[in-house]
Amino acid sequence: MEGKPLSATYDGYAACPILVGGKKVIMAEFKYGGEPSESFGGIVDQSQARHSFYFLKKVAFPFLYWNLFLRGLWFGPTTIFKPKFDTN
Repeated sequence: MEGKPLSATYDGYAACPILVGGKKVIMAEFKYGGEPSESFGGIVDQSQARHSFYFLKKVAFPFLYWNLFLRGLWFGPTTIFKPKFDTN
């Protein structure tokens, strides 16, 4: 843009809530190369199927998508605040 170098990068983050049955979900989050990038890693073991993750998949994520993400108000799992980019 206007011949300036880009200051933002994308690390390949992807999130896959995997339904395993019985209203339980495994939250698989990773970056490029299959490197784990767990949002709740310090709190719970994300490799275990949980009912709470089912609630996130069924209720919270659709709300975030339709009401925040599409309006440019959701900035990913690491921040609720708009990131600042170098505009020089």
